[in-house]
Amino acid sequence: MISNEQRAHDIAIALIQANGKDMKPIEAYHEYINYLLPILKEIDKDFKNGIREHI
Repeated sequence: MISNEQRAHDIAIALIQANGKDMKPIEAYHEYINYLLPILKEIDKDFKNGIREHI
């Protein structure tokens, strides 16, 4: 099972890679946090016990 935190991290990283090509490191980190927290809140609401992966 993948934790909600790991899933939110993966999504936030993908968004930064797609949208943050010209950002400086600190700016990219701030943007990552701005993506991460709302995604994590939404995932936690929908998947209280984590996300089960199909293997």
